[in-house]
Amino acid sequence: MSKEKLHLIDDLITREETCVLATSDGIRPHSSLMYFFADHAAMKFYFFAKDSSHLCRNIREHPHVSLLIDRRQDGLALSIQGVHSPVKKRQTTEAITRLFLMKFPQMADLAAHPDAMLIRVNGVEACLSTGIEDVFTTKLKNS
Repeated sequence: MSKEKLHLIDDLITREETCVLATSDGIRPHSSLMYFFADHAAMKFYFFAKDSSHLCRNIREHPHVSLLIDRRQDGLALSIQGVHSPVKKRQTTEAITRLFLMKFPQMADLAAHPDAMLIRVNGVEACLSTGIEDVFTTKLKNS
């Protein structure tokens, strides 16, 4: 049974393109619909946003976040708890940006904007819901 659930988690992470990224300013939550690129093997998730945005301010001050990836038509929801981990090497940022834009060329203007920020979230734990009472939780590899 858990092997099937792990396969569903992998499928959602690799096939879906958008998620809701939830951050907090320490008091109030903030949710953003985002395109994401995942390094599936390392369970790292990448996003672009403007550095001056509410989302980026929150994530710098409170790095613990939650992602929601769903396939509503199938009644599947995957919640991932993660921690923001800034990308420090320019070469890494450039390589991830190239991969991100291959998947989402429509994000080129944002990625090229002088205020653009590449956000990396290390996935720590996943919770897969396949029904109201059918919930499977697992630690993510490399977390």
